[in-house]
Amino acid sequence: MLMIAECSSQVRQWETTVLANDPAIQRTQYMPGVGHHMWNGLDDNNDRAVAVITAFLQDKPAPLPNYPTRGEIPTFLRDQK
Repeated sequence: MLMIAECSSQVRQWETTVLANDPAIQRTQYMPGVGHHMWNGLDDNNDRAVAVITAFLQDKPAPLPNYPTRGEIPTFLRDQK
């Protein structure tokens, strides 16, 4: 699983390069509203991060859409401001 925070200071190409080139990644969880620290105690960020990780570890459906997929990488990069 690859988790991507929304933080605008992150270089999206790093995460999406890993996604594009590692066939072992079967789930991507984009975390809107989360900064460059997933575990920051703000709003419900900790709860959302733990829900994503717990579902993955328990092989349960993801609480968030599987986004971006490999095919959505160009759109994901273009749409990020």
